[in-house]
Amino acid sequence: MITPMKKVTILCLDSDKQASLEKLREMGILHVTPLKNPTGNALNAAKNDLQRVQKALDSIPDAKKSVATSEVSGESVIAEVQKLLESRKDAEDRHAEADSALSRYGIFGNLDPETVKALEERGIFVRLYVAPHGQQLEAEGNAVIEAFADNSEGSCYAVLNFGSEPAKITSPATPLALPTHSLAFYRQEKEDATAKLSQVESRFKELSSAKSKVAKCLDDASDAYKFEETSAGMLSSKILSAIQGFCPTPRVAELSAAAKSLGWGLRVEEPSDEDNVPTLLSYNKLSRPMQFLYDIIGIAPGYHEVDVSSVFLCFFSIFFAMIVGDSAYGILFLAIALFVRSKKPKANPAGFHFIYLMSGMTIFWGLINASFLGLSPEMAPWTAYLDLTNFNWLPEPIRNAMLWIRTSAPADPAKFAAYHDWLKTLTFFPEAFTPMEAGESQMQHIQFFCFCIAVVHLSIAHIWNIAVRIKRKDSTFMAQVGWLLCCWCMFCLANNMVLGMTMPGFMMPMFITAVVLLVLFSVPPKRLKQDWISIPMLALNIVNSFTDVISYIRLFAVGMSGAAIAEAFNGMLSPLFGSAIGIAGAALILLFVHGLNIALAVMGVAVHAVRLNTLEFSNGLDLQWSGYAFAPFSKSKN
Repeated sequence: MITPMKKVTILCLDSDKQASLEKLREMGILHVTPLKNPTGNALNAAKNDLQRVQKALDSIPDAKKSVATSEVSGESVIAEVQKLLESRKDAEDRHAEADSALSRYGIFGNLDPETVKALEERGIFVRLYVAPHGQQLEAEGNAVIEAFADNSEGSCYAVLNFGSEPAKITSPATPLALPTHSLAFYRQEKEDATAKLSQVESRFKELSSAKSKVAKCLDDASDAYKFEETSAGMLSSKILSAIQGFCPTPRVAELSAAAKSLGWGLRVEEPSDEDNVPTLLSYNKLSRPMQFLYDIIGIAPGYHEVDVSSVFLCFFSIFFAMIVGDSAYGILFLAIALFVRSKKPKANPAGFHFIYLMSGMTIFWGLINASFLGLSPEMAPWTAYLDLTNFNWLPEPIRNAMLWIRTSAPADPAKFAAYHDWLKTLTFFPEAFTPMEAGESQMQHIQFFCFCIAVVHLSIAHIWNIAVRIKRKDSTFMAQVGWLLCCWCMFCLANNMVLGMTMPGFMMPMFITAVVLLVLFSVPPKRLKQDWISIPMLALNIVNSFTDVISYIRLFAVGMSGAAIAEAFNGMLSPLFGSAIGIAGAALILLFVHGLNIALAVMGVAVHAVRLNTLEFSNGLDLQWSGYAFAPFSKSKN
């Protein structure tokens, strides 16, 4: 549930400002909202220090294994890292300069500009030129032209001549200035810079054992920055200072007690509709796994919205199971989660509980559909023991229901005969829903099941919305009744258009009633002048209601695609199962295929299962997910 909040304003003596902030940070119950834009030299200094420590932490590589750290302090490591970063930058610049010079002049052997100057003093001129690729250089007089290899600029030449001035060039060419230093200098410089970079990187690896100490310094720097930011956001005069924020209602008594003991002025009030109140969600044992999912997706309901954690988690687990679909994958997820949990016993349990639930639902769905790595009893006889419908201890109605939800009728003639007789009792389904032969496709069953999930899921949203609006004494709750009726009309229409089911006789009167309710109650009379456009838009919204129901068929489509891929590869590779080499080769290919299938399934969950909850369901509930998390003023370790 969403924890109720109180808007809190605290007044203290300006001389007690720092001590009051220390106390509030120690309590860790106030989400601070600045009363002015935080600025100041102290805040800038804290920010620079935070960036300095963060840069040092990012520069140190992670330790590959746990290493006992020395007695060196975190600050000394940060200071050394800064020097190492400066040394690395200097070495990189030197290396880049030397590399650039060698790439341009390296073809000239051991060129030394000092030697060229000394020759010029004796009347021997040496000049370098670059001519277009493939073009011969020509010069006046008795100049000696020495051709060198090409570089990226063109064909390189050196021109030597005796006299009082350099020889003139008679063909197109670009003079090439002499390098600043000799090529021997640049080669040595590059070698020294490379050695220095290697030395720096080696030292960084040695410092990896002290990274945890730098991380502790980062926490301290982050705390110092948050403290200065909070202080700079307070209103202050020469006498008083004020801070404002939001406190969970159950903990306001703690603030009142602190105010009495420290002499604060305290004002507690209900947040207004204009206040941007943070959201603090409290979870019970059943809904706690949603904490992990909300953190992964990065969403939260707004403070004035409703908490749908339990419904979200319930339907998300169903969607997850239907999309992944294979009990072997569920067993794999569960095994990985249990292994990691054994290695990380102190980690937040919410994520592990989430994986346990998703894995359990996937295993359960896979058992219902007898889905295990896409194997059939004909290919792997032992999989018959994984099909619960083969056991007589399971009640016959449950066996038939499990067979009904599968994409094909039982292949066993005896089992099919009993199943076929049971299907004849379901007279409310059209004849097309009854397979006539053993093993015949019955995909319309799972499609109908998807539409049933859709209408139940969306009906929960509309009924919840009705209850919320009645509680708020909002007359538009009648429009939500219209949307609820419209949802069931679209369910009937989807069954008719996709599955060929007959439209019930009450559908048209129900649809007319829904439209009347929507037209009359969608916009309150007092807002009719401003929001009149909403009424013509109802036609488009009704169409969207139909697409919302239809969109749930993606559960069938995505789940079937994974099963089809596994079955197809099993069939293609089955001829290889006759030899040891063939089995080994097939196993490698199937390992890759199932790995790809799992990746696609996880992507499908991330896209489709999340969408059906955060879009289709949330639209029916008018849930915007506009919230942001409650973040109290406290130290990092808290």
